[in-house]
Amino acid sequence: MVPHGTHAWIERISEHELPALCSTIREIEKISKDDTSSLTRLGQAVLHDHALTTAILKVANSAGYMLHNPVTTVSRASVVLGLTRIKNICITAKMLNSLLKNRKLTPAVYERLLKLMAQSFHAGMIAKMMMRDYEEDVQEETFIAALLNRFGESAFWSMGGPVTVELDKQLRQKQAVRAEEVDFIVRQALGTTFENMSLGLASSWNMGNVLISSLEEPELRTPELRSVNLAVRLSATLANPTHSRNELEKELAEAAEITKRDTWDLLSGLEECSEATVELLRSYGAGVLTRYISHDLISPAANTEHPLAEEMSDQTLQLRILREMAFLPDEHADFNLIVQTALEGIHRGIRMRRTIVFLKSRERGCLMPRFISAPDFNQVKREFVVSLGGSANIFTHVLNSRQPVWVDNLNVPKWRAYLDSSLRQLVSSDGFFIAPIIWGKYCVGLFYADRNDPAGNACPRQLSEDDFMAFTLFAQQTNICLSVILKNTER
Repeated sequence: MVPHGTHAWIERISEHELPALCSTIREIEKISKDDTSSLTRLGQAVLHDHALTTAILKVANSAGYMLHNPVTTVSRASVVLGLTRIKNICITAKMLNSLLKNRKLTPAVYERLLKLMAQSFHAGMIAKMMMRDYEEDVQEETFIAALLNRFGESAFWSMGGPVTVELDKQLRQKQAVRAEEVDFIVRQALGTTFENMSLGLASSWNMGNVLISSLEEPELRTPELRSVNLAVRLSATLANPTHSRNELEKELAEAAEITKRDTWDLLSGLEECSEATVELLRSYGAGVLTRYISHDLISPAANTEHPLAEEMSDQTLQLRILREMAFLPDEHADFNLIVQTALEGIHRGIRMRRTIVFLKSRERGCLMPRFISAPDFNQVKREFVVSLGGSANIFTHVLNSRQPVWVDNLNVPKWRAYLDSSLRQLVSSDGFFIAPIIWGKYCVGLFYADRNDPAGNACPRQLSEDDFMAFTLFAQQTNICLSVILKNTER
């Protein structure tokens, strides 16, 4: 049954659609209120989550935070950035992961969700820019309040299903653009509005006073709340390729009043906001949203031929990540960050479905999956364990030879002897790559990558020579970085 009314939708989203996100946000907010041990507890709460740890480090070291020295641990990031920033990074990273993970959304609903989330990030950065003369904690509070201002709407579209498809269809057919028109259609379909859903979730999940106040009492005229509400409107205006020049000028005049800055200074600040938003999204690994961030503030009509930015090519992404890896040793990166960065480069840059870093476990005499990017994460972690005892297999072969391997056909004679029946159940029948990870004199682990579909569907894109060359480059760059940091530790 389709829920009806605000309470019913809050219960549905909190308990059935996004229970993990609900629990995480409540826990983070609870920890942050304990002044004596909050930083320590927050660090411990996220360390087990490799993806969240990496997100914190990437965002902390991004241009948007302009740290004098890079940070390589969550503990150090917590001390340098402070509790409010770390809390917001955790919430943002978890929100992105939760809202974008539903692969069953229809193209139209998915497109609507992407545009909305891009607008939300842009709104957050605009609000932060408008409050730049205030303390950092105030800037962070306005950022997260603007970012989450339309969270109820994002949560609704992210759940997918017939109700989202039907509502999307109604909004498109009636060409609803104005807030009043959208509210009327949404209320008829859901028994509430997206704004009421956002307020209900913010209150139920304890998302912070600034956000709750901006939704509950938008008429309040404090600088923080005015900045949040105006930033949400500005991001929506800029996202509309046919926005009214008069509407933009009116909003800029209001921003000038709040910030005490002239219009041209604000235009420059908004353009910088667009660039900063793109960089922030990339830091979170949400590059898919960057195409919806508008850079054209003066003349929207001039951009009608190319309304969306081009998707970055695989080769460009590979080169950027490889270049980033080259600087990691000079930035005091540790083993985990280097390997995790390489894993992301393989996974995203080569478009592999499963990318795994295996490390030797002396106690168990096997290779254990330590870093995993895969849709079937839990199954891989639980089942994909490779014994180092007994007869030689393809994994021990690479450990001993220290050479990357591309197994393109499991049944050819040169590979058949290295793949027993148990291994064949774990690796991809469509082929896979393996490469060594070298630490000093020892081969301590392996990179593994394939395009295996857990559902058993045929591989949509076969592995190629270019893919293997890129995979090999990431493994080589990893080993170069590890050799450098090892030398640095021995000095």
